[in-house]
Amino acid sequence: MYAPPAYPPAGPAYPAGPGGPLTREQARAKLIFPGIALACVSGLLILVFILDLVLFATGMPIGMTSGVPPEMQEWIRPFTIAVCIFAALANVFNVVAAIQMVRVRTWGLALAGCIVAAIPLTSSARASSSTPRAPTR
Repeated sequence: MYAPPAYPPAGPAYPAGPGGPLTREQARAKLIFPGIALACVSGLLILVFILDLVLFATGMPIGMTSGVPPEMQEWIRPFTIAVCIFAALANVFNVVAAIQMVRVRTWGLALAGCIVAAIPLTSSARASSSTPRAPTR
């Protein structure tokens, strides 16, 4: 007679590596640099996006709109302001995730923060493209 295997399967949920699982102190030693780097970059990007938000909300002209049809130009400013708000909030989330990473707590939140940091809309790629450029002659 057939007997199904026991559930959950016997054995550790995560196989131990060659040296066994990391202790909390070993994990913190490996995560402190990436956590601090993520917090610093996200903190700077919060400032960049808040500056962009203030500049665009107060009426500063947005560069690189020369090839855009006039009916679309009226949507550029609200869209840019919404992107700045979203990106600033996403980077606040990244700072919270970086703090949790350094504290070696809430692994899922730290992982989500790293994933959000990889989204180009919330990184320096968006910051450099939204910063207005001086007119060239």
